[in-house]
Amino acid sequence: MALRSQAWCAYVALCVPLLFPPDGPRSAAGSRLSSDAQSGLLSQYDLQYYLGVRAYFQEEWEKAAEYLEKSIATRQSLLRTRRRCRDECAAAGSDRLHRLDTETGSMWDLWALDWIQRQAECIRFCLGRAVTPAGQLPVSAAIEYEFGTRNPYNFLQFTYYQLGKASKAASAAQTFFVANPSHLEMRNNIEKYRRMGEVTDDAFTDREREPERHWDIHDSALHAEALSDWERAVENWKDCVNVTLQQLEDCRAQCVVSPHEDFLPTQLEHLHTAQFKAGDLRGAMQTLRSLLLFYPSDPGALGNLRLYSASLGRDAELQNAAPSLEISRYVNRSLLEKKLLYFGVENLDFSFSDPDLWTPEDIVPESLRKTWRAEKEMLRERLNEDEREETDDSGFYAGGPVPQVGVTIAMDDRSLNGTNRVVLDGVLSQAECDAMQQLASAATLAGDGYKGRQSPHTPHEKFEGLTVLRALKFSQTGMVNQSDARLLHEVGERARTLLHSYFRSPSALFFSFSHLVCRSAVAGHQEGRLDLSHPVHVDNCILEPETRQCWREAPAFTHRDLSALLYLNEDFEGGEFFFTNKDAKTVTARVKPKCGRLLGFSSGPVNPHGVTAVTSGRRCALALWFTKEKHHRDMEREEAEGLWAADGQSVVKEKTKDGGAAPASSRSGRRQVSAGRSKEVKREIRRDEL
Repeated sequence: MALRSQAWCAYVALCVPLLFPPDGPRSAAGSRLSSDAQSGLLSQYDLQYYLGVRAYFQEEWEKAAEYLEKSIATRQSLLRTRRRCRDECAAAGSDRLHRLDTETGSMWDLWALDWIQRQAECIRFCLGRAVTPAGQLPVSAAIEYEFGTRNPYNFLQFTYYQLGKASKAASAAQTFFVANPSHLEMRNNIEKYRRMGEVTDDAFTDREREPERHWDIHDSALHAEALSDWERAVENWKDCVNVTLQQLEDCRAQCVVSPHEDFLPTQLEHLHTAQFKAGDLRGAMQTLRSLLLFYPSDPGALGNLRLYSASLGRDAELQNAAPSLEISRYVNRSLLEKKLLYFGVENLDFSFSDPDLWTPEDIVPESLRKTWRAEKEMLRERLNEDEREETDDSGFYAGGPVPQVGVTIAMDDRSLNGTNRVVLDGVLSQAECDAMQQLASAATLAGDGYKGRQSPHTPHEKFEGLTVLRALKFSQTGMVNQSDARLLHEVGERARTLLHSYFRSPSALFFSFSHLVCRSAVAGHQEGRLDLSHPVHVDNCILEPETRQCWREAPAFTHRDLSALLYLNEDFEGGEFFFTNKDAKTVTARVKPKCGRLLGFSSGPVNPHGVTAVTSGRRCALALWFTKEKHHRDMEREEAEGLWAADGQSVVKEKTKDGGAAPASSRSGRRQVSAGRSKEVKREIRRDEL
């Protein structure tokens, strides 16, 4: 929903949960909060949130900001208080624990319940000293969802904008967007805040970053692995394990089950590999023994253990390396907790879904094992399906800023149903599109870029193309305007800057090939047409739809890393771009061309694509391919730039010391790890269009 001001639009969610029943105590809410504040105890953050949202829709902006901020601060204080009380009460009932190791049957049950009750009484007394009785009550699932998705910041960003506090609005917008990266309207809001003079880069901070710190460390560890920086990877994975253990303590304090299956064992696997690669056999042995606490019969881990034993020979100290003490404590406590939880499931009508695959069967009561095995198998199948999902090894991470005024994100990965895909609108003005089309009409040559073949993909269409160098030479003879030739070069640079920033490329991007191309329907040859303007293909590998494989070998352009199309017109029929799965049949997304629309995507096997038949008119676009490999850069384009420079004319071109596009800062995305690029030195001469 857009709430409009005189200057621009910001967006907020439509859905606001019903926090209280219609006949609930609304009139007394403010006075109740006032009395709680006087007592110094933490009040109900859901009530504060309700008052803030109500003030928001009544456009009482000062009051809305006050209550929304209070609800956020109160919730954070409540979470910290719960954690403190749990820590203070950790020893409560500990004198009962030793009895759990010896008692069985009903006596074990009684001692376990006595231990739990003593801890619960201690925690309740601790909370009572800091939180009002109402504040201790659980909030509704709707409120948990609102705060879990950071929706209070959604309301806050527009509230602060209305109050003229742009920096605070930017911070709230950034905080909401981190948890909702597919929210296109908020992303566009952030770009608008960036263009405000009074808003600095420091304003774009994630106010909820600390609870998510383990993901930052996790991403840093994956990035170090991708760079084969094993010593740094070891340090990062150690930090990640330690922070994850702390986060799991927070989950216990809040009575929340971790939603990430086998998260800790997976980190230990990464740490073990990094330690081995870094030559730290002592650390690798200890981590391996820690991992065996989760999976004591894992054949791979046991095989590695035998290998270490053979390699270490008589080094008794290393041979007898014990598991990490912290991991041992975690596993022992987890097993005891699971035993209690399954006791509750069996005897107290308690609901519990075990998120771990490593739980041993003897922990589960006999009466529950059949159901437990079925749930475990379903979980394993789901994890295997996730592993089979196609991942993009391009090293690009969609979601960076768009550094051009007036350019907006029309479609992203989510709306395009894929990875590293984007559609940007407003890249060209209508006047620029008209000038480019005029250039195409005056100078494109039939079959240019296709070894002279006028109809390279279908006999029903004619293809014409023009490169920057050829446009320059035509301008020198007066065949086309020099300004139009320079515009062809400049819009390519503009597209590179936008895509380099949005895809957060960690390295320079070089033009591999750029080509102004128009495809026209051949009159009298369109009736009953069933073919495509361009068959489904992948830009840097040979797609084999039958096996769903993509072979990265010649004659494919294996050096291409990023592909783009900058559309110039829409006055034609057909010619729609589409993405498919690797079967080349299942269409996953469609993009309709129009003036100034830039489509960008990584060139690898995650993005098979094609173009529907152009059945009427002429479809024109600037096709662009980029590479990270300098020796595969477009030499014709550089020749044109050299000729302009020799003639005393500057060209619009952002450079690094290597001559590529200036790199932008990036935050790595999960499940996307950089990989080495194919290094084919031989230059390709075949040209292929999108």
